[in-house]
Amino acid sequence: MNDLGNRDSAAGSDAKALTRARLLEAARDVFVTTGYRGATLDSIAARAGFTKGAVYWHFPNKQALFLALVEDSIAATTVILKNLLSDHGDDPAAMRAAAGRFADGVDERETLPIFGVELEVESRGDPSFRSLHQDLIDKHEQALAVFLGRYFEIIGEEPPMPLGDLATTLTSLFKGFALTRQNRPEILVSSGRAIRILLGIKD
Repeated sequence: MNDLGNRDSAAGSDAKALTRARLLEAARDVFVTTGYRGATLDSIAARAGFTKGAVYWHFPNKQALFLALVEDSIAATTVILKNLLSDHGDDPAAMRAAAGRFADGVDERETLPIFGVELEVESRGDPSFRSLHQDLIDKHEQALAVFLGRYFEIIGEEPPMPLGDLATTLTSLFKGFALTRQNRPEILVSSGRAIRILLGIKD
């Protein structure tokens, strides 16, 4: 392939990646606003400024789009946790403080917990969806357990429970608090305090 062909191919790949990113961002907004069942591919396409055909070009159905969004959210969270370790791995006090700031911002910053609630609900009646959901949750909790292991090594303390159990406990807390905020917005609840207790972080 000549240079012109290479440039055309690269431009095409960039355009596809940009379209996919715009669709995922629109899907994030729609799913957060309406929930999984209330969201439609038409509304997501309109939000992104594309036709429904553009959605189908990248995602075969709503389920695939939602799972891609959850996977991207997990990947983004994993990057944040890795950066915490690389930035503060040599300083226990700084590591503890950075983890506290992360905990305090989970509810405002993260869409992953409420997506996790949606996954739990939809998985109850769909075995294939349940299998895909379980794969994603396992992937997320494994990454979280790796972070927790290094975190407790850095601060020089023992975790309050086995790392796998702690990762599952934290993800369950995230989802529980997210569901409460959705259904009872008048009650001001935060995951931050619970996370701080489990990670041994003083206010």
